[in-house]
Amino acid sequence: MKQYLLIILIIFSVSILFAKQNLSLAESIKLAKENNKELQKARDEIGKYRQDYNTVKGNLFPQISLSGGYSYKRTKLMDSAIVEFPSVSSLLDSTASANDGIIAGSLDQMISGFLPEQETDEYSLAANVKMEQAVFLGGKLINGINIAKKLYSLQEKKYYVEEQNLIFETQDLYYKTKLAIEVAKIQKEALNFAEMYFQQVKDMYAQGLVSQYDKLRAELEVKKIQPQVLEAEKNADLALESFANHLNLEDTDLNLTDDILIPKMRKIDLEVAISEALKNRMEIELSEIGVEVSKVNLRYEKGNFLPNIGLTAEYSLFGQDKEKIESDDWGNSYSVGIGFSMPLFTGFANSSKIKKAKYSLHQAKLDHKTLQEMIELDVKNSYLQWQADKEKLASQKQNIELAELGWKIANSRYENQVSNQLEVIDAQLQLKSAKLSYMNAQYAVAISYQKLLKAMGEELK
Repeated sequence: MKQYLLIILIIFSVSILFAKQNLSLAESIKLAKENNKELQKARDEIGKYRQDYNTVKGNLFPQISLSGGYSYKRTKLMDSAIVEFPSVSSLLDSTASANDGIIAGSLDQMISGFLPEQETDEYSLAANVKMEQAVFLGGKLINGINIAKKLYSLQEKKYYVEEQNLIFETQDLYYKTKLAIEVAKIQKEALNFAEMYFQQVKDMYAQGLVSQYDKLRAELEVKKIQPQVLEAEKNADLALESFANHLNLEDTDLNLTDDILIPKMRKIDLEVAISEALKNRMEIELSEIGVEVSKVNLRYEKGNFLPNIGLTAEYSLFGQDKEKIESDDWGNSYSVGIGFSMPLFTGFANSSKIKKAKYSLHQAKLDHKTLQEMIELDVKNSYLQWQADKEKLASQKQNIELAELGWKIANSRYENQVSNQLEVIDAQLQLKSAKLSYMNAQYAVAISYQKLLKAMGEELK
């Protein structure tokens, strides 16, 4: 009993180890969003521009700084620097009055104050608080904040565009990979069918019912399909590996659970599609923000001709004490001021900056107009491709129905010995070709419809 349990456990463990990872289209999109490095960098870029905006906006508030320091200095002079000076009090004779003694003592104290000591210790402690507030900078501060805010908004919208491109690319790769896998299956089924018929023909040849040519023809068909199967399987493996790399997955043994299905498509008019695209496309908003940034930058450069006005306030506390700043003997100072500066002549540098800003604004407007024209063309191309793919799908659907009917007739004729085996193989090849064409048509319609929605500015999920 224990041996059976051990065998079951081993089989279960191996099945888990080699089990394929099931992935739906929605799960693939979620993984792509989480793992895509470019999208992660775009998110970080939003954070960087957000902090740039906060940094510029911080200049609206007072800039306060605190500084301070403590210092100790010890000096020892050489002996030759010390001057011996006689005491005035010692020069007084016995006839000197009390006032003379006081005056002599004062002179001794004054003289000693001028004479350096051989060893001295100096201590100092100071603290300073300073505040600066910009009052008016010629509009440059407000315009700088507006530029930073628009650039931050620009990065958010760029992230949205990057995310939509990633979703579309993931859908496209998912369906392409699924298509490659299904093509390999169809090719394998065709090979199995050809091998089965080849075996039947061999048996009939052994019984003398068919010619050697029929046998060779059946064998040739098997040989012809075998490299096609190998090629299809190789393409499927490469597609799976490419899709796993897109999702940043190490495991390439994936099972894509969603089939290539035709989405529920609504009726879309070309003119309405163009109108929605010009209204909804995020690229239009990005371009408009670019134009606004150029306008604000022009106003910013014009502000170079206006005066800058600012307030300053400063307070200092300091102390010096030979006993290592242990007394309460402190001094202080404070100051308050307002100042302004205004350029009178800059060698025409400010005028050149304004002209450059005007050129940039004109370029931004031209780029905006060009973008609108490109979006219109993109919608037209996507719409016409979608219409063509729908017509191809309808045609391929009829072809596969006819091919299935032809295969049934050929098989029936062969079973009733009305036709030869070649007719059955030809019918089977026609059916295989029709299936492949129909699957390609399904993929083309599904992707072209999503591409049209993306071109119209609709959100992909």
